Amino acid sequence: MSGSNREVEVKLRFDSPEDALKRLGSVGAVESTPRSFEDNILFDRAHDPLHQTRRALRLRRVGDRAVVTYKGPLEGDHRYKVRVEHETAVDDGDAAERILHALGYEPHWRYQKYRTEFSLGALHVCLDETPLGCFVELEGAPDEIDRAAERLGFSVDDYVTASYRKLLELEAGRQGRRPWDLLFEPEDATS
Repeated sequence: MSGSNREVEVKLRFDSPEDALKRLGSVGAVESTPRSFEDNILFDRAHDPLHQTRRALRLRRVGDRAVVTYKGPLEGDHRYKVRVEHETAVDDGDAAERILHALGYEPHWRYQKYRTEFSLGALHVCLDETPLGCFVELEGAPDEIDRAAERLGFSVDDYVTASYRKLLELEAGRQGRRPWDLLFEPEDATS
């Protein structure tokens, strides 16, 4: 997504990247961006924290590129994740991070993933490989999301609308642990 938009999306959990790729291929998804490693930092502030109102400020680094994104609070239909999103590419991720620090924002949570992007009709589709597992994100109009999910073998009951942070909090709770940064082991972050 670029610029300023309202995003409507769901995640679908897959057993493996291979399974996801096979199913995406079978429904005609076309790769638009090759697999790349993403390192994401969510920033927040002690005074008036963004996360308490389910907003987010993220700096994403992909190779030598960086993108700053603001995500507004969740809206409307809870069958889908719906929120305002504003993002812009920045030439210098380190400078962007220094600006965020100067404005009083500090790193709140860090997560990594491998992402491959696809188009499927009017949908934007992302295959995300995370330390929590493999997910396909479908973004677009609700009726198109529903049709694509069904073609991929999923129903509305399978939709995941939780953020990766929330999924990690749930997993940490199951393990009786505090949430941690969602990072690959060093050898996994280079493959």
